[in-house]
Amino acid sequence: MKLKKCAAALLVSSCLLTGCSSSAKKVDSKYVVASLSKGSKTKNIFADDLYKDVLDSSSNNSTVFNAVLQNLIDKKFPVNEDMEEDADTIISQVKSYYKKQYGDNYKSTLNQQLKSAGYTNMKQYREKMIKQIQYANFLLDYIDDNFDDVFNDYYQQCSPKYVSLIKISVSDTSSLTDDENSKISEVKELINNTDKSFGDIAQDYSDDSTKKKGSVGIVDTKDTAGISDSYGKDVFNAIKSLNEGQVSDAIAGTDGYYFVKVTSTNKKELKKELKKTDIDSPLLAYDDYLQYVVFDSYKVTYKDKSIKKIVQDVVKNALDERKSGRGEA
Repeated sequence: MKLKKCAAALLVSSCLLTGCSSSAKKVDSKYVVASLSKGSKTKNIFADDLYKDVLDSSSNNSTVFNAVLQNLIDKKFPVNEDMEEDADTIISQVKSYYKKQYGDNYKSTLNQQLKSAGYTNMKQYREKMIKQIQYANFLLDYIDDNFDDVFNDYYQQCSPKYVSLIKISVSDTSSLTDDENSKISEVKELINNTDKSFGDIAQDYSDDSTKKKGSVGIVDTKDTAGISDSYGKDVFNAIKSLNEGQVSDAIAGTDGYYFVKVTSTNKKELKKELKKTDIDSPLLAYDDYLQYVVFDSYKVTYKDKSIKKIVQDVVKNALDERKSGRGEA
């Protein structure tokens, strides 16, 4: 599966998978720890695919689970040319960003940032990106096969809505100039007292040029769109409080004042758009327990009882926490 969009989600997403280790030792060559099947296909997971230090550290149950999960993903979604290409695209975007920000000496700053994030070099970072792409494919495959159930759960849990905004850039949100105050007042007057659409006002007045006519797309209560990071927590909180058709007053946010409007909460429209599932879909990020739901959808036959108990306990506890967090029995 070729990921349609790479940069935004992958650069900020967290990956819960255990990375490969070149120093890993074989436990028992070709000994089958587990086998997985889905449909007519079956794959074996061998002990020599796992890490000796993981197997010897049964107290760290999540590490054991992550190792088994990674091996499942490696078998089901092996690295291919599309994943390699997506990873290269991400690396290229990262380098371009740093070069734009720091000029010809960007490499030293980038290397410093890589080390502070725990990476020895860009090659290691690229390897992690590939694992994240594999992980995304793992989730996407399940979402595609179970779209109605996943979407309905997302809609119920996260109250998604279409949102547009108008940004008025200011130099200091705590001390507005006369011109800045004047522009905010002019936009407010247009919103409240003219027949001009919010989108047309955004097109003419907004200083946020990322989307046509002010549209920021789908926003949900999980903030999978990153509204808080991009525009400020107060902007996000205002969006959550608005109903369809409502417009906020001017809100002080990141680098400016914002007017936000909930343009639609239509379930059919949202479902139709999200049906085109890709790496930017909020369906990948709305549920912190989705990886356990997906893992549990595979039929896994264990040959090692200790591994079986550890993994099944981790999955059961996670799914129980999911139910508890939702107030389910």
